[in-house]
Amino acid sequence: MHVENPYAFMSRSSSIPTISRHTKRKTTSSISTTSSIPPQVHLQHWVFSGFMMVGYILGTGALVLPSAMASLGYVVGMVVCVMFALLSIYVGIILGRTRNNFYPECRSYKMLARACVGPRFELSLEYLTCLNWFMTMALYVLTAVKAFQSAFYWTHICGYYWGLGVVAVMVPFMFIQNMKEMEWLAALSDGAAIIILVMTLVLLTQGSDTPSDHVHHVWPPHENFLDAYNPVSSFVFAYQGQSIFLEIMAEMKEPGKWPQSVYLSHTIMGTSYAITALVGYYFKGSDVPAFLPDGIENGPGKIVVNLLVAYHVLVAYIINNVTLCDMLKRRYFTGAETPLYKHVSLGCALLLAAYLLTNIIPFFEDMVNIIGAMCGSPMMIGLPPLFYFFALRAKGEPMGMFDICVGAFLFFVVFPFTFFAGLAAAFNSLAANWAQNGPPFTCVS
Repeated sequence: MHVENPYAFMSRSSSIPTISRHTKRKTTSSISTTSSIPPQVHLQHWVFSGFMMVGYILGTGALVLPSAMASLGYVVGMVVCVMFALLSIYVGIILGRTRNNFYPECRSYKMLARACVGPRFELSLEYLTCLNWFMTMALYVLTAVKAFQSAFYWTHICGYYWGLGVVAVMVPFMFIQNMKEMEWLAALSDGAAIIILVMTLVLLTQGSDTPSDHVHHVWPPHENFLDAYNPVSSFVFAYQGQSIFLEIMAEMKEPGKWPQSVYLSHTIMGTSYAITALVGYYFKGSDVPAFLPDGIENGPGKIVVNLLVAYHVLVAYIINNVTLCDMLKRRYFTGAETPLYKHVSLGCALLLAAYLLTNIIPFFEDMVNIIGAMCGSPMMIGLPPLFYFFALRAKGEPMGMFDICVGAFLFFVVFPFTFFAGLAAAFNSLAANWAQNGPPFTCVS
């Protein structure tokens, strides 16, 4: 998935950003601060900019898409996948117009919020960004727990014990304060993310069971609206990552070629998501797990894939921790002058809070859908048309009829629907999983 670019602190010699959402990698996915990018780095070709978007957005969110397809059926699942790809292309284009035509000095979502709407809105967006980063970090911890459980499938150890192990492993990395120390780990993480997707799909095709052993649906199998709608948030999560777009534009040699970067990146992402969703659903049917590596047949391949997943998301966690701590230090302490012990204490507090959240929401798909609805919906669907409208109004320029219709549809229909219906569906699913598997801190192995 799916947060602002945590790689903005890194030198340009580093690799393409991690594909975790995670942030938001998105790498995520896929997988930063407002003043992270030095002003002299306008050297990036539009093709590389497109790959940076892919590297940042395409990530662990893809692992839940076959399960989303199983809940939507082939037809609706593909329609939703294509629809959000087109919506993401459109918001990428209008963000490019807003920044390049009206506010070329803006190098981040936060700066654009201040320029278009005002300082109070900038502060609100900063809070939303922090929430997005933190929840994505919690998702990384949960993903690592699921990966270790799946890799060591014969142990049947409770999730909260694996979580404690993850916390213990991560504590020494809380001393890291800048991205320069992460370059090689991050580069290896990029490679791991690509291997994960390829190996997972290949191993799914080599299992002892066949597609005919599973049930498939052309249309959504659920009669309940919330159950049927819930997987839509998985696609929102998978495509979110718009908060990095301005930072990529700020590094481009020719920002006017931004649309080509958008088309290139979304062609790659849309194709990857469609293939992952279709292949996973075809070979596992309605039995496809929410965490796709769980569907790999037990053996060495399953162990390797899941250990790579754990490595990838833990590196992504460290990167996001550095950027979130940096933002919080500037807000509440003395920024770069903050003593090391305060940085470490803040990182450990966030790590503990993330561990607690993963035990409150120990279900991978529910966590993805909550983040997609709560954070992805406003940042991907609601804010770009709002920024574009305010920029045009401030400059006294008219908005075209097409943009009026699409922008109004996004802001007044799609955004509130994906936000409120998405949250209702996600929490409804969470409550059902609590009822079936036990309350928070129940042993889930």
